[in-house]
Amino acid sequence: MLYSQLSDRPAFAGTLQDIEERRYQLWLKAISAVVIATLTFNFLLAVFNTNLIGISESHVILTELALIGCALLLAMSRNPALYVILALYLSYMAFILALRPELDLKAIRDFLIPIIFYFIGRKFQRIEDADRLVWTCTFIVLAIGFFEFLFLDLYTQAVDIFGYYVARGTLEIDDNFIEGSNLFVSSTRVGGRNFFDFLGQIRASSVFLEPVTMGNFGAFLCLWALFRKGMHHRILLLVLAFVVIVLADARFGMFVCFFLFVAAGAAYLVPRFLWWCLPPLIVFALAVFGGLFPDLPWADNFIGRLIHASHLQQLITLDALFGLRPDVPFLADNGFAYSIVKCGIIGLLALWTLFVFAPSNSQQALHFKALAVVYISLLMTVSNSFYSIKLAALFWVAAGAADIMKSSTTITRRQDAAAKPTASNHDTRSFWSTREQNRQSLRARV
Repeated sequence: MLYSQLSDRPAFAGTLQDIEERRYQLWLKAISAVVIATLTFNFLLAVFNTNLIGISESHVILTELALIGCALLLAMSRNPALYVILALYLSYMAFILALRPELDLKAIRDFLIPIIFYFIGRKFQRIEDADRLVWTCTFIVLAIGFFEFLFLDLYTQAVDIFGYYVARGTLEIDDNFIEGSNLFVSSTRVGGRNFFDFLGQIRASSVFLEPVTMGNFGAFLCLWALFRKGMHHRILLLVLAFVVIVLADARFGMFVCFFLFVAAGAAYLVPRFLWWCLPPLIVFALAVFGGLFPDLPWADNFIGRLIHASHLQQLITLDALFGLRPDVPFLADNGFAYSIVKCGIIGLLALWTLFVFAPSNSQQALHFKALAVVYISLLMTVSNSFYSIKLAALFWVAAGAADIMKSSTTITRRQDAAAKPTASNHDTRSFWSTREQNRQSLRARV
């Protein structure tokens, strides 16, 4: 009772708002630090491995677990949705993994990242805060990327990328087919660049350490620029997206951008259910194509990658379809097949449905959903790189922020509603002031 009376007073209400705003700003700084850390920690570990201490796989796992743990703490709120979804997901995965001979913690981690970071994004109060986070990550990626591209010798002295991947157990020493290079194996375009051949054979990878995720990041910047129509310097972000793609010589990233432009025009025309159907349709098409043409040769181009992905899809057996296959084959070049084997078709469809049909605060969220569906579907067609926390954390924070974004109409209405009580109070004060003046005038006459 006393609190409600005090909160009605303008001075006390203003103090509460100041306290809440300061708390939110501190929380926002913590979130920015965590997301930037997910973006850069592999790069920093590579620097440490080159110059300070030896890094092993356990260092990478512990660092990632620490970041996910911090993110989970920051995602907590009074909203029970996060806890219900986490409880259901972990129970489902515990059941799936109990039927396998070995515990696969990576399967839990792969889908835990989207859940946690999406709910972090839903705690954003202003979409402009997500804009600033995207801009900060963009400047970091471009700064390191340009330094790598322009001063390659200095960069490779400070960062032995290939040595880092060998140290963490991802690659073997014999995997390096470029003699004398300590970049990632795909960082040299032996046959020449796809974009601006005069730039040479090197593909920049920046903080991602490999050019594929660098290109995917450029496509994400294109997605965000297309979605955020009211953002300051939106065109500049779109230009920088293509700069990132050119630095990484990511032809697939450019391909994704083309379809993002198509999706941007069809976002409000296509029903949400059809957007939901896009990944299952792609999975079905790959399965049919791989079954009809099992002997097609592989080539180092997009069509070749589709052929390879369709062949990998043929490895999904009935037990693998439900996530129960004990021996998991190598499926990293087909993100859909990888996801089905890791999580099972039931859990995968449930999580996908929750994302596509998640409640939102404005019609603009559907625009982001359409772009996100196309982005995820294309990336998952030829790779499981979308699960890398280096990019996934930022993407899912942005996805959550897009869902809670308020439309300009809603903001205008709230501003008008906030202004009305002020006018009403002014009218009330005028009424009592006039009444008191009338009383004094009457007394003077008496």
